[in-house]
Amino acid sequence: MFTIKSDHGLSEAGYDKIIEWVRSILPEGNRLKENFYAAKSMMKPLGLGYKKIDMCPNFCMLHYLENAELTECMTCGHSSYKPRTGRGKTLVAYQKLRYFPITSILQRLFMSPRTVEHMTWHQSYHAVDGVMVHPSDGEAWKHFNSVHPHFLADQETCVLGCVRTDSTHSGHLLLLILVSRLY
Repeated sequence: MFTIKSDHGLSEAGYDKIIEWVRSILPEGNRLKENFYAAKSMMKPLGLGYKKIDMCPNFCMLHYLENAELTECMTCGHSSYKPRTGRGKTLVAYQKLRYFPITSILQRLFMSPRTVEHMTWHQSYHAVDGVMVHPSDGEAWKHFNSVHPHFLADQETCVLGCVRTDSTHSGHLLLLILVSRLY
């Protein structure tokens, strides 16, 4: 339901109305949460939250850590916050970055024996020469593995791939490596 809410820009009231209708057609004693707030409260302990970080409207910098107290961008000088109207004391940013910490999600994946097999496939996967069935069969991934063999040594290393399609990077696969140990 969260995906439907996000994909279609539903308000909380709209979400609540849909949930109310779905609950009316489900049998008594169903476990579907009664509204958005209750569903969101259930998701919080799963570690699927996010952190909002204010940023420059021109995407120059993040107001994070040592820069959290700044009100103007150090690069372009633009104010990162909307002008205050009325008696409002809080700053409202023009742009916000939503940071989703991935470590807790990956730790959860390693807890299930069923998903561990999928998370550690890179240890047992053997490519067929000349056939690309996965991005790890590509030139960029192979080059990274030859330059950084220590990442392959640990079975709990999680490798995430990210593809750039712009011509300035020649379409090479860029890799993001998470910490070798997630525990």
